[in-house]
Amino acid sequence: MKFIIASTNPVKINAVISAASKQFSDAIIKGLEVESGVSAQPMSDEETLLGSKNRAAAVRLLAIEQKIITAQEDSLCIGLEGGVFHPAFVENKEELWSTVWATALDQNGKQYFSNGARFPLPDFLSKLLLAGEEMGPALGRREKDPDLRKKEGMIGLITNHFTNRTDEYESIVKIAIGLWYGANGF
Repeated sequence: MKFIIASTNPVKINAVISAASKQFSDAIIKGLEVESGVSAQPMSDEETLLGSKNRAAAVRLLAIEQKIITAQEDSLCIGLEGGVFHPAFVENKEELWSTVWATALDQNGKQYFSNGARFPLPDFLSKLLLAGEEMGPALGRREKDPDLRKKEGMIGLITNHFTNRTDEYESIVKIAIGLWYGANGF
């Protein structure tokens, strides 16, 4: 089984490795860089989902073009997109919440989705994003670590290292892969 990830970010690659390794011990997992087709900082749940769908579709085309997979070969192309949104139930219009979407696209063009990591952002971060900043670079500057999003990420920072971005993405990817796996078992 081949898993093609729509990113070369080690966080996303490690999340897929961890999510898939128990069931697919001999899996081939490869990351390729593709564009999301949405803004650098998605500001709604819908835009974040669209980014994950776009990434999965783009990486599938690129993997076929680079002959990493064939069009009919059993494979899953994984698109992951993190963003923020303003929940309808929150009255404070300056309060943003985190959201992450995973899309698993199989060789038949069927998509499987999962969403999670939904929690309120700290006020300082919501203000930066509402002012037009992108989360990764903004936090990287603040913490003097430009590679923060390739390591623990925002979730590691605001939880004081209790969890990290790989763990955050792994659970969401595992559900998307599991939905594909379960659908093929019926």
